[in-house]
Amino acid sequence: MLTINLEFIRGMLFVRLRGKLDQETCKKFESCLDDMLNNKGLKYFVINIEELNYIDDNGINTIMNKYSDVIKKNGKLIICGYNIDIKLNEIEHTNNELNALKLISI
Repeated sequence: MLTINLEFIRGMLFVRLRGKLDQETCKKFESCLDDMLNNKGLKYFVINIEELNYIDDNGINTIMNKYSDVIKKNGKLIICGYNIDIKLNEIEHTNNELNALKLISI
């Protein structure tokens, strides 16, 4: 199961994930970000994975694809709250949301 909490702060969308991001739950996450990026016009995202307790290759690929989509729209996506061993080297990351706020200057 995947829970997605959204909060809009100072021009940025904070996307907090809890649970599992895997083959079964990726569509929910992908749809959420697609809606915010394409329909709402948001360009700055902080994805907090601190409470994500499992991610498979499908989840990693989905995050990488959304990162590419955001970059194509001249936006920025930052990952924060690493608590699991995943490889997202291309994406800028930090340990918490406060530091992510500092990295995105709008």
